[in-house]
Amino acid sequence: MAVRPFLAAVLVVLPLLGACGGQDKVTMPPLTPEPGDSQLVDTTGTVSAKESFPARLALYKYLRGVAAGNARVCAYLTPAYQREVFGGPAACRAGFAQARARLRPQDVLALRGVTVPVCEPGPGNGDYLVRFEDLDWKGEPARPGGLLTASFTLSRSGAYWQITA
Repeated sequence: MAVRPFLAAVLVVLPLLGACGGQDKVTMPPLTPEPGDSQLVDTTGTVSAKESFPARLALYKYLRGVAAGNARVCAYLTPAYQREVFGGPAACRAGFAQARARLRPQDVLALRGVTVPVCEPGPGNGDYLVRFEDLDWKGEPARPGGLLTASFTLSRSGAYWQITA
């Protein structure tokens, strides 16, 4: 008689399994930015938002990486920029921790919520320029200086965008 309760349970569960969609294909929802990151959209009209997005995204990743203390952000810096900020063409990795330590705790906190909503044409052909005052902050803005220059020039280097001097 133990078969009847088992059979009854199977009969209840089977229709529910069919309601799961019955698709063998596993799909993922589209990747979306974090709610606060929707400000990566350029609304000024001076530069095409679609064209400048990869450059602005590189700066965004750099700034958020600085906040996280991730030295891999050095890949977003050209040798000339590393020479200017760190004193050598490949000195970022060696000097990153020390340069980040000079940031105030409130600057690091501000960088965790920064976005790059706008940019303008840069000094070179195809370059973009983002001024520090054009960055968007969730709370109080960080203080410029050291790793956080008054403006960031972004240039395409192959398939990637980098911050140049």
